[in-house]
Amino acid sequence: MKALPENWTTLNVSRDFGVRGSYPQNLRIKRLPHTRVLYAEWLPEPDDDPRPHQGRSKGGIGKRLTIRISTGTDDPFEAAKRAVVLVQQQLEKHKKTLQEEAREGEHSLLRYWDQWFESESIRRETQRNFKRWCREEELKWEAEGYGLKHQPWAQRSANKITSQDYREYFALLERRARASKNSNGSGMKAQQKTLINKLLSLAESDFPGHAFPRFPSISKQTRQVKHLSKTEWESLLKGVVDLSHGTATRTLKPSEYRGLDWNQNNRINQRNWVDLHDALLMEWFFYLRAEDMYRIKSEWFREQEDGTVICNLETTKKDRPLHQTTHYRPDGYRFWKRLTIRKPRGYLVLPHIERPAGNPADSHVLKTLNFLLKYAMSEFLDGFPSEEMKWTTIRHTAFRLTLEEDPSLAIPPKINSFADNGHTSPQQLRDTYLRFIDAERTARETRETISEGLWTMTKRVVKD
Repeated sequence: MKALPENWTTLNVSRDFGVRGSYPQNLRIKRLPHTRVLYAEWLPEPDDDPRPHQGRSKGGIGKRLTIRISTGTDDPFEAAKRAVVLVQQQLEKHKKTLQEEAREGEHSLLRYWDQWFESESIRRETQRNFKRWCREEELKWEAEGYGLKHQPWAQRSANKITSQDYREYFALLERRARASKNSNGSGMKAQQKTLINKLLSLAESDFPGHAFPRFPSISKQTRQVKHLSKTEWESLLKGVVDLSHGTATRTLKPSEYRGLDWNQNNRINQRNWVDLHDALLMEWFFYLRAEDMYRIKSEWFREQEDGTVICNLETTKKDRPLHQTTHYRPDGYRFWKRLTIRKPRGYLVLPHIERPAGNPADSHVLKTLNFLLKYAMSEFLDGFPSEEMKWTTIRHTAFRLTLEEDPSLAIPPKINSFADNGHTSPQQLRDTYLRFIDAERTARETRETISEGLWTMTKRVVKD
């Protein structure tokens, strides 16, 4: 029997004991303070490490730590033999775990995601905005932290997902939403639930008769959207006209429009301000969506015999039939006449920006439009929240101020026609605008009706 060094603290099992077998060469016996029992200690190869993050500290970003297990004996030679057995047991257990996970993975959401995304991509690849659809769907799956890919239950077999998994996931989405937007994350919950259900529909054939758990209820949180007041809207328009040196409201020939000051290396230029003004008024009169701004063309408008104009949106969401929209404000026709003189053909918003063939969504039109809008709003609207300086705010403004100016549009059948004209629904108008308009009107009318109270009268007496 080999003599051991005196006062040793660590001995290598292979070098100092010569124990045969398959085990890591860094396996050692360790003597710890305050106990006679010896411990086995080793650092497995990363692929053989059964611990989360392969044994890395600090939640996976620190260094890898050793595994330490009691041998149950104070005899070094016996401890060395037991250490080899302990390592081999750990390796065998890890191997079985990997095999089990592989079997689980055969029916995990990962497999169904790959299957669904591939087939759905083939179906959509010839449709418009395909690249944007891919980005949005991949984000739902791969987004850091909240993407389905990163959820532990998405790695298990689909039939082992529980209601508790969904509750914990929804809680994660809500914490994220409250931290960033102070909302309950109802939109994100609904979005992720829809994707999960699509994947589970593929899993049903692998688990016939299995009752997949229900999702927690999603309480929709409707907050008042940010919009511009009439004064703010007028200030914004006047400011953009000033930035254009007064040309935005002039009737320009195509050659005069193209001859305006413009610099491809600097978005702050005269022609761009004219384009922003045109885009703002198109939104104001025709209630367009952000996605319409990079597609809309002069050829889509038709003048009517009654002195109005209609716009046929040539492509619509989900490739529905042509959608027709018109102006509710009488001065919309005069605006269109001025617009069509300077831009009689082709794209109406930032026409100099190239649109990729078949995929105008990948152009820089919206990015440039939002840049110009944010610049103008920062200049002319004091105290307006920077996070709300975006195109959807202008769309909200067009709807909100129209409904304020003509309350009859809130009553059927007018609300149905108005909603359809603006590519939305009557319920969306009620939830987004009308409920808040009604609340403000009620409060205002009540203040005018109710007489001053005892507090005010008392205050006047004391003052007198």
